[in-house]
Amino acid sequence: MRHNPVLLKEVLEYLVLRPGAVVVDGTLGSGGHAEAMLQKLGTDGQLIGLDQDGEAIARCRGIFEKDPRVTLVHENFRNLGSVLRRLKIEKIDAVLLDVGTSSEQLADEKRGFSFQTKGELDMRMNPEVGVKASELLARMSEKELATLFHDYGEERNANRFARRIAEARRLRPLHTTEDLIQVLDQALPEFLRFQNGKRPVWAKRHPATRVFQALRIAVNDELHALEEGLKAAWNHLKQGGRLAVISFHSLEDRIVKQQFRKWHDENVGKLIFRKPIVAKREEMMNNPRSRSAKLRVIERTL
Repeated sequence: MRHNPVLLKEVLEYLVLRPGAVVVDGTLGSGGHAEAMLQKLGTDGQLIGLDQDGEAIARCRGIFEKDPRVTLVHENFRNLGSVLRRLKIEKIDAVLLDVGTSSEQLADEKRGFSFQTKGELDMRMNPEVGVKASELLARMSEKELATLFHDYGEERNANRFARRIAEARRLRPLHTTEDLIQVLDQALPEFLRFQNGKRPVWAKRHPATRVFQALRIAVNDELHALEEGLKAAWNHLKQGGRLAVISFHSLEDRIVKQQFRKWHDENVGKLIFRKPIVAKREEMMNNPRSRSAKLRVIERTL
């Protein structure tokens, strides 16, 4: 299943791409946004595509390998500055960061991103670096786990879940998504449990949702990477260039909102719209992933 790019029409509209522009897609995924942006760049344009997931780069090589306008780089967008220096590119016209998890990553059982698939608790966007989610669960104290679930998952049962994990891992390691889901379910009162995979009628979300989010953010250092990536992109934007960010939860959106507001207040940037753009009903119906997407765009004025 190929990742369906969210808010594609809006991204193309608000980035205002012109023939000959130099554009960065900092989160290639399966190249959906990149393909559409290339259609706006003419024969002299250039697109630099980054992704920290080597499988995404491999997918995109098959799409773009014959296009001389495209340069693919296996790298986290937080390192955009060093990538552009290696390519001897000083200034760029536009940057897109789509900071969510791709459909391919969620569907891959080997990656452990989703509680809806059975697989190893890995969650690394780049499997070549960092520690797995299972390792974090094994090494962090109960208090640290509770703080993680609260701060990165905004989970109200953070203490309850951390306590149950600490108890369970004394008996056996938590290596798989199934191991963790079972422990989280057992931590809840019986009337809230997702027994036999069935959702209680009064439960708004699976109890693992926010815990998986928190672990993924921690494993990939996502919030710090976003902060660094925003600044790296800004440092290389031309005057009049635009930076667009699509985020999928409040922690990411807050970082983007505050940084964009800071640049606006410093009179070095102009907010294209004050409130984020969200998907229209038709897109939400056709692409459920778009329901939580928020797009913010800023133009560099100085």
